[in-house]
Amino acid sequence: MAVCRRRAVFSASRKRVFALLALLVAATPILPGRSQTPPSMAQVEVTREGERARFVLRWPGAVATEEIERRGRELTLRFSRPLGGVALDSVPGRLQGWVDNVLYGYDSVLLVLAADVVADVTADRSGVAVTFTKEAKSLRAAGAALAERVAQRRLDYFRALTLLESGQAREARALLRDRAQSDPRDAQSSALLAQTEERLGRWREAAAAYDAALAQTPDDPSLIVGKARLLHENGDRARLDSDWQRVRGADVQRIQRMTGVMNLPGSNTITYTLENRRVDVDAAIRRDGATAPFHGARQRMEFAIAHDWPEGERSTLTLHAAQQALGVGLTHAWKDEDSETRVGLIWSEPSFAFLEGIIDGGRRDRLFVQHEERLSDRWNLSFAVGYNRYGLSGAADLARSTSVEGALRYVLNPEGPLTSVAYLLDAEYVGRRVQWENAQGQPFAPLPAATREVHALQLSVEDWIADYVRYSAQIGYAYDRRGKSGPQGAVSLAWEPLDALEIGVRASHARSTARGTASAVNAAGGYLLWRY
Repeated sequence: MAVCRRRAVFSASRKRVFALLALLVAATPILPGRSQTPPSMAQVEVTREGERARFVLRWPGAVATEEIERRGRELTLRFSRPLGGVALDSVPGRLQGWVDNVLYGYDSVLLVLAADVVADVTADRSGVAVTFTKEAKSLRAAGAALAERVAQRRLDYFRALTLLESGQAREARALLRDRAQSDPRDAQSSALLAQTEERLGRWREAAAAYDAALAQTPDDPSLIVGKARLLHENGDRARLDSDWQRVRGADVQRIQRMTGVMNLPGSNTITYTLENRRVDVDAAIRRDGATAPFHGARQRMEFAIAHDWPEGERSTLTLHAAQQALGVGLTHAWKDEDSETRVGLIWSEPSFAFLEGIIDGGRRDRLFVQHEERLSDRWNLSFAVGYNRYGLSGAADLARSTSVEGALRYVLNPEGPLTSVAYLLDAEYVGRRVQWENAQGQPFAPLPAATREVHALQLSVEDWIADYVRYSAQIGYAYDRRGKSGPQGAVSLAWEPLDALEIGVRASHARSTARGTASAVNAAGGYLLWRY
């Protein structure tokens, strides 16, 4: 019985084992777990070709490169499949000079690049290829060259600024122009070049330099304001003046004058003046020596074309015309940062300095030299000498004189209000004056030119009293060593309601020393200026 029982138990146990094995075999395809065949591992390929090297990882099947991260010299790659048993320890030795170290794990690789090495990563469905180049050395050299150029640019800028502040504007301009040609994108140097050209009186070149700077920094307010001010002072404009003038005990004149400036291509400028003068006088000496009233109008015109030369020089040809006079003039000017010198010769210029000249076709021939100089930030000097010949229509040589003019001005307050005091000299020494005889045989001077030597002290103040409203005032005393002395003064007010429009009024009191009568002269008037 016992033997039969053991056989029955063994038979039952064997049946349970076979059933469990059958269940495991049946469940194997559907249970999760690792494949019975080991997974395919990545294959590594390393090559070196001259200035390039390559590191390649490939899988037999599809793979995705899920992460490419660069941090300094470290390049991290992570994939959607494990690396398997691929050996990467030999890569640094095989890529010596390109890769300093390799760290890797289950699905990631970290490459530590050598210095001056750049890695370019290309990924596809089969893996990844990393191409190494040593272009970083040239990039570093380019960076060093760029840094050197930036340092040289700053050095040149401050050298030019020092030259400009020390009064060597031409040298500063030469340096800045070289800088602009070598680096047109240097807005700072272009802006300084604009200021230098403006200081030298080359406003067209200054405007071009402002444009170059604004092309790089279009929203710079200092450049916008600088160019606007430059065009405001030198752009095309037309002006209409109307004045009333009364010489005590003599004539009353009403003067309308239109002047204008038009800039042309090629550094040329046209200026013009058209004047109508109405004269009312009860007694004036005529050509025959008779005294008679005169109530009438006279006109005169000036038309000039000026050419600005490259080095701050300007030549001007002027045509003069009136009812009984036609003349021409030529002047040439040399200008630098602190001074300007002009020489000129004028033949048969209509002259309205004398009442007799207004009535009977006055004219003047003149040879002159003028000089203006800024001695310092506060001192300014100007002087002029000239030789003059006066005449009337049909009689060109009635009086000759030498004239001397000068001014020495000191700025008391350079900030607003701008205040200055000046010594002024206005002298004319008549060396020859023709006398005729009237019908009664009495001598008379057809042009009453008289010697004068006027020394004056003047105090001037000007300032802005509100936005777009400014004033100026002068008061002083004139002493004529050859004639009569007295106080003099003037005041003016200007308003700019628009950028293109300016309206002004003025009044003055002086002495008509040029006529030789020392009569008081009162004047008042206004003007309308339009910029376009």
